[in-house]
Amino acid sequence: MDLPKEVQIKYSGVSGGIAGCFTRMICQPLDVVKIRLQLQVEPIDVISRSSKYRTIPQTVVRIFAEEGVMAFWKGHVAAQMLSMMQGLTQFAFYERFNRVLRESTLFEGHDRTRNFVCGAGSGSFATLIVMPLDVIRTRFVAQDSVGIYRNTLHAFEQIRYQEGIRGLYRGLGPAILQSAPLTGGQFMFYNLFGNVTKRIKDMPSEAMLAPIELLGCGALSGICTKLLLYPLDLTKHRLQIQGFSKGRQTFGQHFVCSNMLQCMHKTACEEGVRGLYKGISPGLLKVGFSSAIFFTVYDEMLYVLNRKHNNY
Repeated sequence: MDLPKEVQIKYSGVSGGIAGCFTRMICQPLDVVKIRLQLQVEPIDVISRSSKYRTIPQTVVRIFAEEGVMAFWKGHVAAQMLSMMQGLTQFAFYERFNRVLRESTLFEGHDRTRNFVCGAGSGSFATLIVMPLDVIRTRFVAQDSVGIYRNTLHAFEQIRYQEGIRGLYRGLGPAILQSAPLTGGQFMFYNLFGNVTKRIKDMPSEAMLAPIELLGCGALSGICTKLLLYPLDLTKHRLQIQGFSKGRQTFGQHFVCSNMLQCMHKTACEEGVRGLYKGISPGLLKVGFSSAIFFTVYDEMLYVLNRKHNNY
């Protein structure tokens, strides 16, 4: 967590990329369940006869029964590319931006504010870079057995041909609005919880926390920020499937909207305020696990790379 700054900067991109790929592989099934629930217009209620998915256990069982176990890793290739690129971009940008701001008098004595600003900037930049992969991943998760897209490259070509470049950036608005405070908040809370843990244990600031402590700090940082920003995540995914009704004909009513504000307003009016939080349970489980694993693997990789560096 507090390795020498030159080590963090040198290996941050590699560590972030590895952490992103490993986290995605483990947490992809929770993401699939979350997105399916987010996109469903019908109520998520055990007594609703019109709903395809009614509860989390029933959703898991139905996906498995209808599509097989590999359905929980739909869009995994695009998702892995997304995680790797996002991890590389986000952490490399974060450490370099942090080094610049650390030397600025504006943030002197305001470490948590600096961590938030750096995290927000790195998250926004990474989101812009990987947005086409995010759209492709969402559509793979959203499509039914008809299978409009065969693979990631085919999906990219079809979206670009049928919807133009704009189609590859559907949902960019809420994605940026979400990623900036989400990433900034995660870095801020992660460092905050880490520092608090060290003070409680009377550890020096440069000491390395145990893996279980890193897991706890990462999980809490993800949950705290995700709770505040979840409606933007739902809005992003609903915007990403606009123009994709043919690919999900067996999933019930198709949600139609043209922009972020209309999407949020229509969802709240037709499905209630609770509609903005559809899929929140697997969403929190996913972000808790993913943040915990991500930051733990990231810090452990920095430690390993630093040790190898010092051996040469």
